[in-house]
This record gives sequence, C-alpha cells and structure tokens, in this order.
Amino acid sequence: MQTAATVKFERSGGLGIITLARPEKLNALDHDMRRAFGNRLEEAAGDTRVGVVLLRGEGRAFCVGADVSDSPSGPLAWRDRILLAQSHHMRIVRMQKPVVAAVQGVAVGGGASLALAADILVMADDAKLVFPFTRLGLVPDGGASALLQAKASPALALDLLLTGGELSAREAAAAGLTRRVVSAASLEDDARALACQLLELPQEGLVLTKALISQYWTAHLDNALMHEADAFALATMMPGHRRALARLRKKLAHREEA
Repeated sequence: MQTAATVKFERSGGLGIITLARPEKLNALDHDMRRAFGNRLEEAAGDTRVGVVLLRGEGRAFCVGADVSDSPSGPLAWRDRILLAQSHHMRIVRMQKPVVAAVQGVAVGGGASLALAADILVMADDAKLVFPFTRLGLVPDGGASALLQAKASPALALDLLLTGGELSAREAAAAGLTRRVVSAASLEDDARALACQLLELPQEGLVLTKALISQYWTAHLDNALMHEADAFALATMMPGHRRALARLRKKLAHREEA
C-alpha cells in the first residue's frame, strides 16, 4: 500500500484502487489532496500491472468537492485550481484503462464532476449527485458543464446546473448516467466485482473500445474546459459569489461549534 496523507493507491492483482481518504471532511479536496490525487492517478495509469482502476471514497460521502477553507485568493489562482481539477478528470477520461467509480452518500460539485469522469458509475441507492454551483454564484467546474451534456443531455444539464439541483441514484439511472444502482451495504463489493469482471476480459478490446467511444464525445472537450475555467475565474470576482461564500462559511462554522 502506498499512501499520501489523504489519498491511497493499492494494487490487488490487476486492479488498481484509488481511495479518497479524508472521511472526517467528507473527502473535501484541499490543495494538497488534489496534488496527491493527481499523483495517484499517474501511478495507476503508469503501472503496467494494472488493467482496471476503481475509484472510491472512504466514509459517508464519495466527495463533497472543494474544501472551502482552502480557497484561492484571486481569480487567476482560482483559474489554476480549476484547470488542475479538470486535468485530473480528463486524465480519467483519457486513461487507456477502464475506470469504475463507486459513489456513496453524496458527490457534490467537483466531486460530482469527478464521478461523471469515470467510464462506469456505480451508485448506492441512497447516493446523490449534487450541482450547487449557481447557488454559490459560480459556474460548473471540473468539466461538469461538458460531462453532463455529453453523458446525458443539454436539457438535463441546463436544468441541473441552472437550478443548483441534484440527482438521486434513481434519477441518474433514468438519465442514462448509470445502469448500476445497488444497495449501500453492497456498494463496495458490487463495484469491485464489476471491476474484476472487466479484468477477466481481453484488455486489448477494453482499451480500443474506450478509445473508440471517447473519440466521439470528447471531440470538443478541450475548448469547453478552457471556457469553463475562464468563466469560473470571472464568477469568483462577482459580489454574488462573495456573499454566498460568506454565508456558507458562517453555516459551516456554526456546524463545527454545535
């Protein structure tokens, strides 16, 4: 087992398991954790013994997105942070190996974008994908604006992203984002079993099939991501975001005091 402080990478036969391991913060991503996550992705991608990657989170939630206590100080720093998150999610999209994500609890904001980047999404029946960006005076990040449109539809993306909405596991299945909704108790076993089933298939077919499908829906992804990062940086300068962020921090402080 090789570990960073808040991210783990484990190889079990041909299965590479990347675990977000900050359960006390619901796997909220701060700067150090993002860097560690990127390193673990590169490790999994470069390990020739790994044929399939399983992405999971420890604790009650898959990932609640950015740690608001670790926010950049200006728009260009925000832009760099968004570009970093996008690069991680696109590393998953463009990795030759299939990536399975197991989502429990909530996947919020950038955490939802991370889940959507996986090739196959397995969700606990009580899990939710949450897109709160507009409620914070922001725009989608981590590629959510492109991933939702590509993997579901522009209509669903507009509804969710404009309203700051959420998708239950049942709704995610109805939207075509997953066809694998399982009990919360069996999520870990079911996701791992699926990953192991993929390992039993000829790897050449998996690699070529992922590349074939990706060529279709990722054709305009780079431009979309650059627009997303620029729009996010601009939104962080606006008074609406600053007011929303102040309210959120006050709410979180009250929770910690309770």
